[in-house]
Amino acid sequence: MAGEAAGEKDPMLIESRSLAELAADRISALVYRGDLAPGSRLVEEDLCRRLGVSRAPVREALRLLEANGLVVRRPRAGVTVALLDQNDVFEILTFRASLEHMAVDHLYRWVGVGNADTTELDAALAGLGEAFGTEDDFERLEASHRFHTALVALCGNSRLIGSYAGLTTQVKVCMTMNLRQRESIETPADNVARHRLLRDEVLSGDVARAHAAFDAHGHDSFAFPLIHALPGSTPAATRWLESLTPRED
Repeated sequence: MAGEAAGEKDPMLIESRSLAELAADRISALVYRGDLAPGSRLVEEDLCRRLGVSRAPVREALRLLEANGLVVRRPRAGVTVALLDQNDVFEILTFRASLEHMAVDHLYRWVGVGNADTTELDAALAGLGEAFGTEDDFERLEASHRFHTALVALCGNSRLIGSYAGLTTQVKVCMTMNLRQRESIETPADNVARHRLLRDEVLSGDVARAHAAFDAHGHDSFAFPLIHALPGSTPAATRWLESLTPRED
């Protein structure tokens, strides 16, 4: 009996874990779409009703999102959507940039541009064009992130790729702000063209051009006008902010 009970438990655990991951994806989408604002409190009962699932997967989903930095848990305050401060934005964007430049160096030194398999990258670029042909901000975000992930993956270094993937949730928060900011300075077609240019420059065969393309791409377009309104500055974040200039393109 005990053995049978134990045998019946494992499939349920797998199912519960899968449902928790789906719930985490749905909660993430609500945050990225702006339906759950930064700093807003997340109540398990409300999320259960909204997602149509029981409390257990919602609770596990919140733990997953807490580990990824999308939500925070504080004593007596419960769980809230993470509210980035100036230093958070500084650390996320500079870490992302460092990983992308490392990927370029690894691609050129150890893989060789001519040996890079661009199948996934080209598919991601096509998907980006499709997403920016819609009005769905979430689809645009997902397509943008798939493109950048595929671009980094050209380096072939699984640990570097894993580090980039580990930053996904926090990068997407910044990408969401960036996409909304860039709506005022570029059309959807311009956005796709900007990513196509980045792809071509990274694969140009000139490592200096590849690095320069990442620097000019515009990851921090939103930072200059918006970051001043955020709390939590540090000397390093201040120096970084002072190095930025408003972008007109």
